[in-house]
Amino acid sequence: MLSEGKPAPDLGMPTQAGNNALFKLVKKAKSEKELISMIDKLSKKMGGKYKDANDELITRAAVDAYNQKDISGMQKSTDRNVFVQMKGAADLNSGEIILDDGSKIKVKGKEASKVVSNLLKLKSQQRLKVQKSMQKSKKDFNKFFKILNR
Repeated sequence: MLSEGKPAPDLGMPTQAGNNALFKLVKKAKSEKELISMIDKLSKKMGGKYKDANDELITRAAVDAYNQKDISGMQKSTDRNVFVQMKGAADLNSGEIILDDGSKIKVKGKEASKVVSNLLKLKSQQRLKVQKSMQKSKKDFNKFFKILNR
């Protein structure tokens, strides 16, 4: 008996083979626009076998799956969290922070330890909001970095 590995999550396709094909596209896509184009091609190929892929709900489920995968939202794993990266930079006396938009920022150890200590002084809900804002882009990161590095 052959093992197919772990089946893809249910993205709304009528068959598991359809879900597997759609999930492969989600993993392969580099942007939402590319994913939608790939879904359109999938729905037209193989004699219309996967024509349901073009359904609005199925396409939305695939786009949501794309947005949750680690390549688009790098912060999904805990080691990509800005706070954890800052603590690492503080421990190593320098480090590189990777943001959601893919940009990288070099941080000195003293600055990182100051930011970490100031983040720890905030209430947990405020800290979470600041971390999410810092993770978004270089502009937002620099804004909060200046505030927290006083």
